[in-house]
Amino acid sequence: MSRPGARRLRSLFAVAGLICLVGLAWLLIDRGPASTLTTPVLATAAPELLLRSGGSTTTVHAGERAFSLSARSMGLPDRIRFADGDVPFEHPFSPEDGLGAAHNADGCLGCHVNNGRSPGPDGFVADAGPVLLLGLADGSPSPEFGQQLQDRGMGADGLLTVEWLEKPGTYPDGTAFSLRSPVVSVDGADVTDLATSLRAAPPVFGGGLLEAISVDDLRAMADPDDTDGDGVSGRLQEATGDDGTPAAGRFGWKAQHASILATTRHAFDVDLHLDYDLAAERFGDDFLDDTAFYTRTVAVPALRDRDDPEVRAGAAWFVQVGCAACHRTEPYVTTVVDVQALSDEVITPFTDLLLHDLGPGLADDLPQGGASGSEWRTAPLWGIGLTGVVGHEHYLHDGRARSLEEAILWHGGEAESARDAFMGLAAPDRALILRFLSAL
Repeated sequence: MSRPGARRLRSLFAVAGLICLVGLAWLLIDRGPASTLTTPVLATAAPELLLRSGGSTTTVHAGERAFSLSARSMGLPDRIRFADGDVPFEHPFSPEDGLGAAHNADGCLGCHVNNGRSPGPDGFVADAGPVLLLGLADGSPSPEFGQQLQDRGMGADGLLTVEWLEKPGTYPDGTAFSLRSPVVSVDGADVTDLATSLRAAPPVFGGGLLEAISVDDLRAMADPDDTDGDGVSGRLQEATGDDGTPAAGRFGWKAQHASILATTRHAFDVDLHLDYDLAAERFGDDFLDDTAFYTRTVAVPALRDRDDPEVRAGAAWFVQVGCAACHRTEPYVTTVVDVQALSDEVITPFTDLLLHDLGPGLADDLPQGGASGSEWRTAPLWGIGLTGVVGHEHYLHDGRARSLEEAILWHGGEAESARDAFMGLAAPDRALILRFLSAL
């Protein structure tokens, strides 16, 4: 070998030796524990997604009246009664036809805009819909103000103002977010010694189908002592049925009402302080039952884009991270009830209708029925992707969540593991879950 070639060979050996030494040193350096941040992999099949979440009652309308149409399968007599009940539902009451001197709204449509959610509270509460519930520590009504602050009318208790306190947060991948919580003040009434809960009005559709779910199905899902050890311990609310006997609560943010009739009566009694005799003079003796019939039989909007690969992947992630432990994806078959269109229907409302402890972040410390301050009914998710068609969008019991993403991030308590699993996903996979929800 020539002398220059030998020198080049020695140089190559020297470089190789240096690389080996550097590699060995790197292996010997204590760099601390290895990172545990890994990206979860989708390993769950998408659940069955029914186009007609409300069975044959479902409407495919997705415009501003998506929540205002009658159950599509109803016959002519029931459609006529639906129309009869719509009249008092949409009527703006006055003192001449029964509106109380102190009230929160002058009609149902004032709170449930186009049968959707009420406007969200923001600053001085000028719109009907948001209300401030009041009570003693045990949940009983305030001796002075009753069950909620009346902020309208000649006999109003006071004026309600809601400001928002922002709290920033960060996903494990570094993505920033901000959550807000309400700061409530009342001008004209001293409520400082009372338990309070800010509430926004929920949408009005599909109630009769929820009412027709067998109580045995609900009991089968309840696990109040968490015997299966999955961290989810839903339980039935204890309410009073229309006949005065104990019944499972299904309606209201804490499932405090057992039936649509009870929910409707409560709205007339507490939100409007309605004089039934004066109202009956205008609408007839059956106006309460007719209004309840109307709200029982409003059609459920259809699921959209169910064959879209992103929607299906989002549904699969929804199950895998644990959302479906409460927002059940399996369909129910309704029982036989007095309305044929609501009977024997296969429906998917994405709820177990049970009470769950969602932790201190959402707690209002105001018990209702058997529900503690931190327990809330699993809200149905059907139609939730159309929330904004009524002109505004907010979520959760007090409207604090400005988006579905914020609503998820507020979940704690029994839903904490599902929330954390959602937060641990890669951003594109989180977006898939939100895409699925937007299709409901």
